[in-house]
Amino acid sequence: MSLQPLRITAGRKLAAGLAGIITMSVTLTSGFALAALAFLPAGSGGLLSEKVLFSALAVIAALVSATISFLLVLAALGRFRTGGSLSRFFRYQLAALGAGGGLGLGFAPAMTDAAPVWWVAAITAGLGLIAVSLLAFRKARYPILDRPPYPNAALAEGSVIDHWSRAHTRGPSLTVIHFVDDKGRERWARHLVQQDPSMPGTRGQVVYDRHRPERVRRFAVAQQLFDLRPPREIRANPDTSHTVFPMPPDRRPPRRS
Repeated sequence: MSLQPLRITAGRKLAAGLAGIITMSVTLTSGFALAALAFLPAGSGGLLSEKVLFSALAVIAALVSATISFLLVLAALGRFRTGGSLSRFFRYQLAALGAGGGLGLGFAPAMTDAAPVWWVAAITAGLGLIAVSLLAFRKARYPILDRPPYPNAALAEGSVIDHWSRAHTRGPSLTVIHFVDDKGRERWARHLVQQDPSMPGTRGQVVYDRHRPERVRRFAVAQQLFDLRPPREIRANPDTSHTVFPMPPDRRPPRRS
């Protein structure tokens, strides 16, 4: 993590947006082509060679698009990032490939003179694959811990001071989190959002390595403050706490009217 305030610059936003567009277009289309070609009947001769050629092209397109979009997300997050952000995006890529494969399975019988029973089986398998793939896009529900998960870990209260999201690009949502470590030093890191809400002022729990504080293991959302101040003002006046999480729920009885 950085010892200086971080920003989500225009270049990082562009990189994250392009990564989402490539993943949800080229990678998904490659999954569709692979599944459809796998069930396309091919005899001997030219038809078989064309099937092998197009399948190889689909595999190459999937690998190239996955590599390019992964590098774009790496550039968007930079050096100072939370742990698990890149692996989370890799799951997004697998989900896009699986969703494309599910669509290909559903449309495969239309390319052949398949019996109705194969239509039902292919559509059912395709919907099942899509449902499993979409699990990668579900919101993360990390628990707020009472104690560090392992001896070398430490807990701290963190807050989101900058946030960027463009849902129409299907790109990852980026945030900058700020916290104070156990030695009283302010630190910043970029985080790939999976758990909403995430906006300036969102509070959460940071898990980091006590001996190597630059390693932030995760950030779990705990409380939404609806702080609508500009990120510059929040950075200038961070409301941080040196106490360790968790933030327990409010146990006070409701007010009587």
